[in-house]
Amino acid sequence: MKTQYENLILQRDRLLKEGELYRLNYMREFGDKITESFQLRIDCISLKKSISFCQAKINAGEEIDPISMQEYIDAHMLAYAEQLKDLTAMVKAGKMMKPISVLDAEEIKRIYRRVAKRLHPDICPLTAENPELIELFQKVLMAYRANDLKAIREAETLINRFLQELGEEPFSGEIENLPEKIADLETEISNILSTEPYSFKLLLEDDEAMEKKHKELDEEIEYYRDYKAELQAHLLELLAISH
Repeated sequence: MKTQYENLILQRDRLLKEGELYRLNYMREFGDKITESFQLRIDCISLKKSISFCQAKINAGEEIDPISMQEYIDAHMLAYAEQLKDLTAMVKAGKMMKPISVLDAEEIKRIYRRVAKRLHPDICPLTAENPELIELFQKVLMAYRANDLKAIREAETLINRFLQELGEEPFSGEIENLPEKIADLETEISNILSTEPYSFKLLLEDDEAMEKKHKELDEEIEYYRDYKAELQAHLLELLAISH
């Protein structure tokens, strides 16, 4: 049962890594269009808030102050600006992702399995109780998910040195509540497989679905462009009325 538990942990971490790669590939393929569409939507929301501000001033018989209007818009658009920033960063990460050789990928996998079976916090109490080991294990995990062979080699070297300084042997004791932990991992794995970003896998492996997605995004962009033009015209009308 312990072996099953260890294998499920490794499977979960592998699927999380694959999911992030699918996310990066998805953003590399569709990111520019998704970003453009989102930017247009933000522009439309900003214009609608400007229209609402102007209409309220006109109804109240008050003069429209451009500075006050801009402050009002800025205050209500902060969350959208942060979302756009995150989206742009994700697209950039997808474009910067470099492919690695099969041999390098296999070595990364071997190093991760070696470290995880020995020091995964869910398996090894020594790691769970030691902040330095947790930090080192996180370095291994991040390097594994990023397919960074150099980083994972360096992290394993640091772990080995640290364990040697502690004089510790690999953990081989019993793990409490194994059936419950196995059930939780199986549920987690099922959720990973059925949700984004892992679910991007089906789209990325289907040329027809990819073409359809591109078309949908093109249509979405065109719609928001037209809508933005309508809102801009309406806002200009209100500003003209206020003068």
